[in-house]
Amino acid sequence: MLGSKRIHDLVPLNERTRMMEGVRAGLATLVIVAWLTVPATRGTSFLTLALAAGGYVAVIAIAQRAWIRQGLSLALFFGVAVMLDAAALAWASYGTSGVDSPLRLILILQLITVSLVGSFRLGLKLALFQVWMLLGAVYLQELGVRTLGGERVSFGSPEFRTVGLELALTVLVAAVTTGFAAVNERELRRRRSDVEELAALTMRLDDAEGPLAIAGTLLAGIEELHGTPRGIVVRRCEAGDYAVLAARGMELTADHGPFTAEAASLVEMVRSAGRAALLVHRQAHGDALLTHFPDGARLALVPLAIDDSAGVLIVEHPPEAGSRMQHRILALLSRYAAHAAIVIRNAELLERVRALATTDGLTGLPNRRHLDEALDRACAQVARGHGSLGVLMIDVDHFKKLNDTHGHQVGDEVLKHVAKVLDSELRAGDMVARYGGEEFTVVMPGAQGVEAKGAAERLRCAIELAAGPVDVTVSVGVAWAPLHGTSRVDLVASADAALYEAKQRGRNCTALAKTIDPSPHPVDAQVN
Repeated sequence: MLGSKRIHDLVPLNERTRMMEGVRAGLATLVIVAWLTVPATRGTSFLTLALAAGGYVAVIAIAQRAWIRQGLSLALFFGVAVMLDAAALAWASYGTSGVDSPLRLILILQLITVSLVGSFRLGLKLALFQVWMLLGAVYLQELGVRTLGGERVSFGSPEFRTVGLELALTVLVAAVTTGFAAVNERELRRRRSDVEELAALTMRLDDAEGPLAIAGTLLAGIEELHGTPRGIVVRRCEAGDYAVLAARGMELTADHGPFTAEAASLVEMVRSAGRAALLVHRQAHGDALLTHFPDGARLALVPLAIDDSAGVLIVEHPPEAGSRMQHRILALLSRYAAHAAIVIRNAELLERVRALATTDGLTGLPNRRHLDEALDRACAQVARGHGSLGVLMIDVDHFKKLNDTHGHQVGDEVLKHVAKVLDSELRAGDMVARYGGEEFTVVMPGAQGVEAKGAAERLRCAIELAAGPVDVTVSVGVAWAPLHGTSRVDLVASADAALYEAKQRGRNCTALAKTIDPSPHPVDAQVN
């Protein structure tokens, strides 16, 4: 779990070890300076103190490097070294100059440093260790095992009151310092957890394909991270209405709606304001989208803000999380929503680019590239023995003359008109594409000769009878697989040959291909 990570996950342990190495050298230097400047600290000779301080720092440094080279636990070494530091400082202070030595304050300085650089748990352990050492030193002196410098202190003596005050001060400093350190550690853990959760959800959003999948991933991720039982992601359409991209924990899908801005008044308010909002009593509001949540649900509405066409994230605060949603959670939801909005926008742009790459710009039909890919897939199915495939080649009659007479703008309108009629007359599953110029191709999976010929005649009549910019007719060539081949090239060539025959008959008619291996006859400009 992210919340259970130790503090060494927040600050690298090797970095904190280097910091403590510097602190250790600084404290040793402070002990030497105190001997030179404060006579009351001179419980031993300068040479002894200097050699002991310098030797100790050097030995710990060497041991640390050897420990690291062996690949042993650095955390264990860190904790042991801190306790050894306390013992060395205790000897340098009241161990040589008595419990009334001014250097005893250096132990409190070490306690504060360890609590901040290490962890509050280690600080508490160090405080108990320092108290135990001081009481142990007094006890050893009382037994006559060890004679401390300075005045003799016995349990119950007036001097022991000073020791008691020092112990109380140590405990107080430990409590205050470790308390602040604990608060800071919890905040650091929480922030680290928030960043890691955001990074993990961001990766999942980036991997999702399409706006619907991205919105669903967003709701699923928020539920996993924060236990939200229900949620909706809505997208503002160009017309100003709201469409559902995804919903979780309720019977609401992308097929519901659209919802007008008036019906989704609170959602519209949040989107237009660009600020997150909290609703405590859902039943007090008449928003059509919010009625899908239970009465009394506590909701967070967060804008997916990029521009005016962005949407809104709506999630229900989990009941077990308490009566109030933390502002931290709301801030996190805002970050999730902001990134999701960017990913959704990028996905929409990608879909538009893909559509442009496979769509004819004039008619809005699939272009030649899309047609070739679709025909290749359909022919592969037929070649494997799965069904049949009809292909119609449709050519607008006398189109060159129409352009010369009425102008190219009218010619463009005629092409759009023919495309619209063809698209509206197709069966479900059929596809019409612009082949090039004034030619269109219809792909009819499952169609055979008679059925394909009947569909061609129906399309021809529909265009002849439909009211358009000018009256036009079309000629249609029909081929079908597997009779006329099982490859895109063979089928198109067969249908094109049939189209040539239809034009030779006088146009405004349909013709069925007659050969398996046709020789294509390009329609020349004279026939056009």
